[in-house]
Amino acid sequence: MIKVFKILLLLAGAMVISSCESNLTDLENIGTQTAEVYFNDPDNALAGLNSVYAATQDDQYFVYGDILSDDSVKGGSSFFDWVDREYLRSFTANSGNGVSGGTWSLLYTTIVRANEVINSLPEATFDSDLKDRIIGEAKFLRAYAYSKLVPLFGGVPLVTDNFEVDNLTAPRSTEDEIYAFIKQDLDDAIANLPEKSGYTLADLGRVTKGAARMLKVRVLMQETGYSYNSVLSASTNYAVDVAANWNEVYNLTNDIITSGEYQLVDNFASIWEEEGENNIESIFEIQHKQTNNEWGESVGNKTIVQMGNRDDWGWCFNLPTDALYNTFSSSDPRLLCTIYGQEYDILFGVKQIWDKQVWTLTDDSTKDEVSNCRLNRKYALAKEARHGNHNNQDVNKRVIRYAEVLLAHAESAYYKGFEGEARDYVNMVRDRAQNSTLPLGSAEGQTSNYTYDTLAGASVPPIVSSGNALLEDILKERRLELAMEGIRYFDIIRTGRIDLLPYTDNYQSHDGLLPLPIGDVNTFGLPQNKNY
Repeated sequence: MIKVFKILLLLAGAMVISSCESNLTDLENIGTQTAEVYFNDPDNALAGLNSVYAATQDDQYFVYGDILSDDSVKGGSSFFDWVDREYLRSFTANSGNGVSGGTWSLLYTTIVRANEVINSLPEATFDSDLKDRIIGEAKFLRAYAYSKLVPLFGGVPLVTDNFEVDNLTAPRSTEDEIYAFIKQDLDDAIANLPEKSGYTLADLGRVTKGAARMLKVRVLMQETGYSYNSVLSASTNYAVDVAANWNEVYNLTNDIITSGEYQLVDNFASIWEEEGENNIESIFEIQHKQTNNEWGESVGNKTIVQMGNRDDWGWCFNLPTDALYNTFSSSDPRLLCTIYGQEYDILFGVKQIWDKQVWTLTDDSTKDEVSNCRLNRKYALAKEARHGNHNNQDVNKRVIRYAEVLLAHAESAYYKGFEGEARDYVNMVRDRAQNSTLPLGSAEGQTSNYTYDTLAGASVPPIVSSGNALLEDILKERRLELAMEGIRYFDIIRTGRIDLLPYTDNYQSHDGLLPLPIGDVNTFGLPQNKNY
């Protein structure tokens, strides 16, 4: 498994020796460690690459994908508990917002580290296949960072050179330039990365050809938003050939499907347990270990505790809305594998108790106290699995699953006019849901020998719709299957259904973008986004 430890890069300056013998100034400085020398060692190159993976670990995916959408509210102990998240949700943040500024910094840290690897390795003399693979992984991770930046902030600085003191320039690029760059990085990654089966167990967690293909699918689908989303189309001159995008999505998802590398696991409930990590359905997961690295830094998951019950173990953020809960049928086993609390308060055999009041949840909700709240079951932990350090949990983030591939293929098939094929692929996902169970420990008192209990009357019938109703069913299935996985907001904006956003008017007044951090605006002279 990848040990995501940060690399310590030694940047030693040249030493000038004063001497009456002039030839001493011509001596090679043997104490200098340059990037070219450092990365010429394959172990060092892999360590440098691992530092790029490490930069992705603190990605708080749910703030943007869930809280900005109609699927969840911020939560917390009061309105002002991590209030910067609420300001992002309502599009009332300012350029000093710590949450968006932290995300910006994190993603550019990923990009700068990836650039160091990508730019230093071409001259390395070790095994060319390994070198190409390392560069491919770094390009995937750089593309992953940019694919998050552009839908949140718009045209951002396109940084490709190594950042040095004399190279601190970063003008904003246009959206189409960023998307073209992302897609080229992913094409390079697809060409040079092995399939999942091409890695050894020691490399578990590294990105694969399938991951690169599916990230490009996400990017192509997101790109269509510049045609479907009236706010984005009015605020940019970005003309997207949506038919070409959907054709490529169809081909890429078909490549993943026919590769034979992935399949749906039998039981949806098992995906979110320890046994479900890196399973046959997993395409990309951010790896976490319940330990510290050699510099004493936590490499565990820092987001899990944020979504737990405040009176049990957690901070009560990212609370599912009534709107999300009511989208599920009560006969769909995925409901209680996604949401627990108000209607079903058993968690790993223990009846949950809430007695602390939280802020009034007035947006799409009638819940006034935490005793009436709902929480994210997908990332819940049993007591015995919780690390004493809240920010150090041994739980991987499931970033891309095979179920999403099938649903993306269904959506692209719809746009190509293959309605029968679209229904077939949606129904593969629904059939798995039909045959799934309740989550582990769904019965009170079941605290030592957890079992997967069946849901009485489980029923997830196949869809039979056509025309626009079929597209609505596909999008609804994405909401049900991928709920609370940080995807919903991006689905809303790419499909142009901005009326579903909690604060549509504020979204429109800011051209659908968040503020650029004031520090970088001032340092680099970047034009700020509208109305910030």
